Amino acid sequence: MSESVLDVRNLQVQFTTENQPIIAVDDLTLTLKKGEKLGIVGESGSGKSVTSLGIMGLIPTPGKVTEGEIWLNPETDSPPVNLIKVNSETRRKYRGGEIAMIFQEPMSALNPLFTIGFQIIEAILQHQNISQTEAERKAIALLQEVRLLPSDRELREAYTDKTRENSDKVITRYVNGQKQEILKRYPHQLSGGQLQRVTIAMAISCNPRVLIADEPTTALDVTVQATILDLLRDLCSQRGMSLIFITHDLGVIAELVDTVVVMYRGEVVETGEIEEVFINPQHPYTKGLLACRPRIDRKLQILPTVSDFMTVTIADDGKPIIQEKDADLASMEEDIVTEEQQETRLSQLLDNEPLLSVKNLQVGFPIKGVFARTQDYFMAVKDISFNVYPGETLGLVGESGCGKSTLARAILRLIPSLGGDIIFEGKNLAQIAIGDRKMRSVRREIQIIFQNPYNSLNPRMTIGKAIAEPMKVHNTDNGKERKNRVAYLLERVGLNPQMQNRYPHEFSGGQRQRVCIARALALNPRFIICDESVSALDVSVQAQVLNLLKELQEEFGLTYIFISHDLSVVKFMSDRILVMNQGNIEEIDTAEEIYRSPKTEYTRQLIAAIPKGEFD
Repeated sequence: MSESVLDVRNLQVQFTTENQPIIAVDDLTLTLKKGEKLGIVGESGSGKSVTSLGIMGLIPTPGKVTEGEIWLNPETDSPPVNLIKVNSETRRKYRGGEIAMIFQEPMSALNPLFTIGFQIIEAILQHQNISQTEAERKAIALLQEVRLLPSDRELREAYTDKTRENSDKVITRYVNGQKQEILKRYPHQLSGGQLQRVTIAMAISCNPRVLIADEPTTALDVTVQATILDLLRDLCSQRGMSLIFITHDLGVIAELVDTVVVMYRGEVVETGEIEEVFINPQHPYTKGLLACRPRIDRKLQILPTVSDFMTVTIADDGKPIIQEKDADLASMEEDIVTEEQQETRLSQLLDNEPLLSVKNLQVGFPIKGVFARTQDYFMAVKDISFNVYPGETLGLVGESGCGKSTLARAILRLIPSLGGDIIFEGKNLAQIAIGDRKMRSVRREIQIIFQNPYNSLNPRMTIGKAIAEPMKVHNTDNGKERKNRVAYLLERVGLNPQMQNRYPHEFSGGQRQRVCIARALALNPRFIICDESVSALDVSVQAQVLNLLKELQEEFGLTYIFISHDLSVVKFMSDRILVMNQGNIEEIDTAEEIYRSPKTEYTRQLIAAIPKGEFD
């Protein structure tokens, strides 16, 4: 791996604004060797994605590369090329042919109006002088390489085993039919993990020397994430391809990359071999990133955060001045919740009457037939029963499509159920019609925090009005009392009350989620459902929000259902965990017991897929 394929030297990327220019990447230098897998790690706003877009020549207006060089060493005997200096047409030739990119959100990267086959073939024909038939054959081979389509041998064996058919002609017709069927699918007909495989197939279609993967697993379940990481590792090994893998989570790349670059506010603060950085981090920001992710093998009272390791002030020139704190990580990790403490707490919780009892709940979505008549139901929740006790946090885990969010919405009576009971404080909510005024008093007691804080807030409403809106709807306080409560709630979730006249776009993702939490608390509820409420956040912001939710539970006596596909996060938050799969309960037990002795193969797979982020 001695040969360099990409050299980025003193790169600076600047965005022009009405007030003053913003330097998104400042004096960045990195070298990518042949066959090397390099990780770029940092929170939102660190400049890692802007770095990748700068390398690709895709910086959006009003941004531009103002300084630096980007040298690409082509695979041929041609001399190195400074991509900054070449014209747009030449740059386009290298983009896709020599350097390719996988974006974070595959649904946005693919055109919903065209089949995946058309889009892969188009990418191939753009850079290779081959026929349509040959491009189609190559597209099928790529889909097999990224394991979206089984190999010819596997297709033949599966068909033979199922039908006992021995005719080679019939089997060949079946195999060819399966290949054509996958090419004719549209993006909406595939899952998130399948779509990401399509974008990988497109990226590698022209045999690039460098593949840039920008947060390619952030929106995926842990099991799907693990398969995508394995796939990228195998592709790099088989093709001799170099990889730049961008993420906010050091744990994700522990077993994938060789070298890691840590970025903070546009600058590289640490770089080195991945094992050395993990075992002996030098910069306080790196130490904070490593410490703030929940550990699956232990349960802390509170999670460390980046602010425990450093303080940041801004100099007159706008650059951050970082001062390291003497963080006592050892004492933080000594503050472990023992198994005995967990058992004592759970025993006390279970001595009470359940706050919520779900009995034989069934939720289905109608399948329409002729004349739009319902001919059947797709059952998303199948005969589920469980209890939640006052003051408890019940973790709800499972992959996308398992029914966990549907279950939450059924409990809130946002969608109807087909059968079963939902008993909350003695009232059977399943017997109350959706929209009935009887639900109004119940909704004061049960609130929900959604996954995406961007979509949860009205962009035309100040955050103060957004928090006060539930109080206004339920007519709980007068104007002055509402204003005082809004100020109190903002302060309680760690935001300045003077910010209440600002709009959602003026806040970061973590701050928006704090606003959503404040709004959920506005009516003094007893029960809150957190539906993937931290999955869209950076790990450091995630740690802050998780700590906040625990503090609020203690202060207000809250009961939570905490929904996530990340078992390490759920284990930190929960007293018990309920594992769902395809609408059924796989198992329900204490968080410690689920991790130590999973009863089902599905739960074992979920645990095995969690990024460990550790080295011996």
